Amino acid sequence: MALPAVRNLRTIVGNEPLAVAAPEKLAALWQACSFVDRVIVLEKPRRIRAVAAQLRAEKFNSAVLLPNSLRAALEVFLARIPQRIGYARGARGLLLTRTVPSPRRNPVRLHQKFHYLDLAAACGAPGEDSSLPLLRKNSSTPDGSPPQIALCPGAEYGPAKRWPVENFVAVAQHFANKHSARIVILGAPADEAVAGELAAQVPGAENRAGQTTLAEFMAALETSRLVICNDSGAMHLASALDVPTVAIFGSTEPALTGPMGARTAVLRHHVPCSPCFLRECPIDFACMTSITPAQVIALAEAQLA
Repeated sequence: MALPAVRNLRTIVGNEPLAVAAPEKLAALWQACSFVDRVIVLEKPRRIRAVAAQLRAEKFNSAVLLPNSLRAALEVFLARIPQRIGYARGARGLLLTRTVPSPRRNPVRLHQKFHYLDLAAACGAPGEDSSLPLLRKNSSTPDGSPPQIALCPGAEYGPAKRWPVENFVAVAQHFANKHSARIVILGAPADEAVAGELAAQVPGAENRAGQTTLAEFMAALETSRLVICNDSGAMHLASALDVPTVAIFGSTEPALTGPMGARTAVLRHHVPCSPCFLRECPIDFACMTSITPAQVIALAEAQLA
């Protein structure tokens, strides 16, 4: 959700290089962005003085801090970067050369992406999201071959964000039977249990959950004709890569953290207690169980057409 803001910052740096410092696990994401000149990989474990030395060696003129943490501000302060810009958050303001007031709640700009876009705008960049931020690679599915359908049954925050596994099974069976689709199951290491439960009930499915790097994960999404997922990182990646996607929402709110791509359809069943933002549902889980496989299949078929 920070990608549009960084893309907009590209418009104001002129011929100067735009670099992104990111943890190793996220490096492939930024490397796929055409507007990023360099990715500085922050190795794990992340030590403040080591990161500061790494950044100081690059001799940057300015740093725009997307994280709100004190740690991020201390790293660029110790790196002696002359201009350090970020949201004013407690004591870290003393470490910055320019603080930006936290944006006020705006019903038109509720989405999390605007938190970053407004920071970019304070630096002089455009404040709107105008296009997809990720480059697509050249991976494609040969014409006439069975479509690959990617199922992402996990969601890091908790079970309240996960559509029931038996429903994913019904969807997988539909596409396997009707389209001879190749079913691939994707997810992070934390999703291995739910992915294994799904794979056990879908004969022939390829379960790659927890077995891919981020770059491999993105490549698998790109070669898919359709992605069906919960509100998750996989949803945002598929959407940003412009892959047709059906995203299923339960405990969370699409207006705040929904996918940004034009080819993503969101399905939710609003109940009086949603969005609750809880990790686990304390009652009947109606927000998710009321979404039927038939509804998801109908939306998915429309996306696949």
